[in-house]
Amino acid sequence: MTNRLGGPLVGALAGLAAAGLGAVFLTVDGFDARTLAIGAGSVLVTAVVAALAGRSITSAAPAAAVPFAPAPGTGGASGPIPVGQLADGARSAQNSADRTVLVEACIWMRDRATSPALAQHLDGAFTKVGVAQVDATGQRFDPAVHEAGSVIAASTPAEDGIIARTETPGYIDRGRLLRHPIVTVFRGQVRA
Repeated sequence: MTNRLGGPLVGALAGLAAAGLGAVFLTVDGFDARTLAIGAGSVLVTAVVAALAGRSITSAAPAAAVPFAPAPGTGGASGPIPVGQLADGARSAQNSADRTVLVEACIWMRDRATSPALAQHLDGAFTKVGVAQVDATGQRFDPAVHEAGSVIAASTPAEDGIIARTETPGYIDRGRLLRHPIVTVFRGQVRA
């Protein structure tokens, strides 16, 4: 993979231009902002994820092998190891780290998505790759798994310590908790 930002930025600009043309020419009454927003949403997500990950969304031509010499006075090689030279375990760890960065960037985008179409698209992508939202409503509050955002009075003693609603969903990636859900918890009982 390359660390070029030109690829995603140029790709995003081309995608936005295509979305703009689609908003003008694919609608009956001329320009339609909704069509533009839907067309540009996935382009923006792709560009933001690529920029946050520091990776290019375009495939790069393989670079010519450059001989690597150790830094003077170090006695050994320094710097990043080219991906082709990584052992299987190290390559797996790098792939896992890359996946975590991309999933966290998509969660960040999902939290800020104002377009229902974009939110639905991200939710579908999460499902395909094994990332699930955590809605803890109705569960007993556990500070190791949940983050209390607020409390409200319980109407019965049985509700004490039960989660009333999930304010911000948590996320699990293939069984590993990425983010705790922020919840509202029933506490105490209302006296009449």
